[in-house]
Amino acid sequence: MFVKKLVEKASKKQNLGSISSLRAEGVSPRLAFHYGVPADAALLAYDPVLHVLAVATRNGQIKLFGRDNTQALLQSPSPLPSRFLQFAEGQGVLLNVNTQNQIEVWDIDTKKLCYIHPFEKGVTAFSVLQKSFFVYVGNSSGNVSLLKLDLAQRCLSDMPYWIPFAESYGSAASVGNDVEVIFVSPQPMAESNRVLIIFRDGVMSLWDIKASKAVSISGKTMQQQSHQETKTVASACWVCAKGSKIAIGYDNGDLYIWAIPEVIINAQNSSSVGNQNLPIQRLNLGYKLDKLPIVSLKWISSDGKTGRLYINGLNDHGHLFQVLILNEESESRIVKMVLPLTDSCEGMELITGLSDPNKHQQSALVLLLKSGQMCLYDDSEIERYLLHSQSRSPPTLPNHSSVKLPYGDSGISVAKFYTSNPAALASLDEDYFSSASKYPWLFSMKDKCQTLTSVTNIYKTRNIYITGHLDGTISFWDASCPLLLQIFMIKQQNEDNISGGNPITSLQFDMPSSILISGDRSGMVRIITFKKDSTDNIFSFLNAKQGDNYNVRSIKLKGAVTTMSSISKSKHFAAGTEKGIVSVINVEDATILYQKQFECRLSGGIASLQFEIYSHNGYDKDILTMAMEDSSIFILEEETGKLLNPNPVQTDKPSKALLLQMLELSPNDASVSDNHDTLSKESLLLLCTENAIRLFSLSHAIQGTKKIINKKKFSSSCCFASLIHSSSDEIGLILVFSDGKIEIRSLPDLSLLKDASLRGFVYSRNLNSTSSIACSSDGETILVNGEQTYFFSTLCQDDIYRHVDSISTVYKKVNSPREESSLVVKSPKEKKKGLFGMIMKDSKGSKSKESDANGSEQSIAMTSEELVSIFSSANFAPPSERRISSLKDEENVELDIDDIDIDDSPQKQKGSHFPGLSKEKISKGLLNLRGKLMPKTEEKTSLGNKKTEDEISVSQVDQIKMKYGYANATNDDSTSVPKMIGNKLQENMKKLEGINLRAADMATGAQSFSAMAKELLRTTKNEKGTS
Repeated sequence: MFVKKLVEKASKKQNLGSISSLRAEGVSPRLAFHYGVPADAALLAYDPVLHVLAVATRNGQIKLFGRDNTQALLQSPSPLPSRFLQFAEGQGVLLNVNTQNQIEVWDIDTKKLCYIHPFEKGVTAFSVLQKSFFVYVGNSSGNVSLLKLDLAQRCLSDMPYWIPFAESYGSAASVGNDVEVIFVSPQPMAESNRVLIIFRDGVMSLWDIKASKAVSISGKTMQQQSHQETKTVASACWVCAKGSKIAIGYDNGDLYIWAIPEVIINAQNSSSVGNQNLPIQRLNLGYKLDKLPIVSLKWISSDGKTGRLYINGLNDHGHLFQVLILNEESESRIVKMVLPLTDSCEGMELITGLSDPNKHQQSALVLLLKSGQMCLYDDSEIERYLLHSQSRSPPTLPNHSSVKLPYGDSGISVAKFYTSNPAALASLDEDYFSSASKYPWLFSMKDKCQTLTSVTNIYKTRNIYITGHLDGTISFWDASCPLLLQIFMIKQQNEDNISGGNPITSLQFDMPSSILISGDRSGMVRIITFKKDSTDNIFSFLNAKQGDNYNVRSIKLKGAVTTMSSISKSKHFAAGTEKGIVSVINVEDATILYQKQFECRLSGGIASLQFEIYSHNGYDKDILTMAMEDSSIFILEEETGKLLNPNPVQTDKPSKALLLQMLELSPNDASVSDNHDTLSKESLLLLCTENAIRLFSLSHAIQGTKKIINKKKFSSSCCFASLIHSSSDEIGLILVFSDGKIEIRSLPDLSLLKDASLRGFVYSRNLNSTSSIACSSDGETILVNGEQTYFFSTLCQDDIYRHVDSISTVYKKVNSPREESSLVVKSPKEKKKGLFGMIMKDSKGSKSKESDANGSEQSIAMTSEELVSIFSSANFAPPSERRISSLKDEENVELDIDDIDIDDSPQKQKGSHFPGLSKEKISKGLLNLRGKLMPKTEEKTSLGNKKTEDEISVSQVDQIKMKYGYANATNDDSTSVPKMIGNKLQENMKKLEGINLRAADMATGAQSFSAMAKELLRTTKNEKGTS
């Protein structure tokens, strides 16, 4: 059945017959699948929970790679480069920040863009607080904003909490010179309590989330403070699991290790903590000598005391990538290695589970190079080299493997694609294609050589993709699934049985006769005839060795072969070369019938050859139509080679020809008869060039005159053209442009039906270019560009590829009640835990290893609901309100004693706001308020003495007396008002003192309770030990 369908489709190209044009409703141009690494890749991100790697590009694309050989392509509405890319780990959400400061929220299950959050300032730092899923955003003004990620709605919302530059930068911020934030990250082991902010000039600020203040400010060296050295931060990363050390790379090549306080005993008196201006370690690794900015750092913990630091430095003049072992003891000897990269590195990630189906725990270092290629290193080999590099017999440097398409080391120079009707093979067994593990893994660190598929399954093949390569090989691929499988390969050999090695430049496969014809750059034409078996299965030839199932005959022509025609009914085919020579060859005995040479206005020779049947005055003539590189058209008799048009049909200006095809119109063709009645019975020549489409009258062309029936100019350069047919024999034209645009046009009116665009596709015509385009008769197109392959569909028909949905699913969302309950961030409306509950939690948590390591720290770990409560409240006035308030006159500020709200009830303070009740703070505030009230009361007293009969002032006194429970006595002296206010203040001070005493008692009780619990635990352990 498959052979029958392919033969039918092949015959359509031989005799078009009368034309029934495609209509817009029958066309649906779309990208069926994208395979490989997209061009202009610039950024990496990895989700270690879901094992998904994301690759962002400079044109708004994001490619996802998952387990089980899955991959999917995301495309932003705007083709903007990505600035930051990060996962909400384990949630199937990817956040992308582009250069216009838009934060995109992607759902990688549905592969849809769910939300775009615009950000006013320039985003310079970005970090997701995992597990609670808040987002820190540092901007160019030195401020840090908070966003909340709603996992259910897949959207972002602004939080009132923020970190102003004036508060986090320190005393130097008063100068008014904003310094952008270059790094913001929660402190390990204290993610819910503190966040580290690093500014461009090197200042580091450790921010206490609950206290809403900087508890440590450091980072500038003495040389920077004295302006003897100007350098800026280029990268940073934590190099300690406890969050006590951080590595900072600078733009001048310096690499420092700084100490970060991991224990804050008293946040109220933290002014003495920090102010450290000397790093604990300076690493001299050669970057400063070459003035290479350290653009990225990554640290991997090994055993708690040691770790590996991956260091990447680059500029326009050089690059250096090193890996070193970093020990807890700073004075230990540095052990390092240099990875010999051929290009500078722009991104790095450590991934697991994507390189080998049988080794899910194998870790691979993925490096994204500037050229867009990706290379892989086995991380265990890197670690082994570092550990044994100082031994007497050091190991060799680890080898790397490249992320390449499955076509092998040699690029594709030419390709052909043949498909079958999807409905014809719907009943075939799908078990053979159900396992993705049998396909080559893109991130495999093994040998990329293809293993040929089992011949017993060849009859299940739905689509055949034939590729000619730069090294002279020809491969047959099973394209039933977009993950291609190689099923057969032919290595070209010369007469001495030595591999030719010349790039294949032209291919033709005749399905009815099972003949493959190839031409290469040396001018060698090979006729490969496959033998058929008794089962009439055309794919049975793919099982035997050379000589058993096919034979090869060769012919040497002058010049590189540029194009070849299909086999005519007379068993002839034509081959054209770059020297303008046309050779008509007999297939049976591989002899040349005749040769003709033609002049060309451009270098390149012959571009297109087609055997046609021309009907004129009641008889048929076999002709050979030929288009030169300069778009000149010649017409020959097939049998004799006689030139029928001594004067060629030429375009006004030379333009590279892409396709020459004859179209035969029927008298009742409505698309022509309405506008071209006299021409409805004529045959036309369709000529596609780089800049236009033209329809010529064939009868006039044979007479040597040029008569253009229709013409359409292009706005960009066209690089490929082909006729396509629907299942109902409707015909159209597909055009591919060098910038990735694809058009579908009707025939013969050449109107645009629909178009699409392949973002990131750039076609190149270099001799060693790896760009190739192949189109089947039904419009299925495979476009290879660099290390990516596009599978593009054109018509409204069922998808011809198997398992597209399954291989595109990098992550499948599973809604289990247990997972939802553990991952959803609780609402701030929920009841907060009291102080006793918080103390109990701290006492229980002290049993864990992390709490033992930080046993001296008295701060209480906050839960998600406490973070929601803190971040939902404004800790500082928003920037706009701060600017407005700074312009107000202090004398116009009305102060009211009722603004002081002191609760005299015995109920204790709850939640995270309890530490905010500080005696010093409240006393200081009351004193300030009292100082501001004194001038007001004195002014009121003086006014009262001057205007004792004023009804307004008397009424104000009465209102104050009534509000605070005093009798209304209008005859009282108005000078008693300050006295009453003073009494009220004294009363409030007494209440505050009582509250503070109760708070101190509760704190003492809590400490006693904690001590009792520890004593009880110690006693229990001793009793168990003695027993």
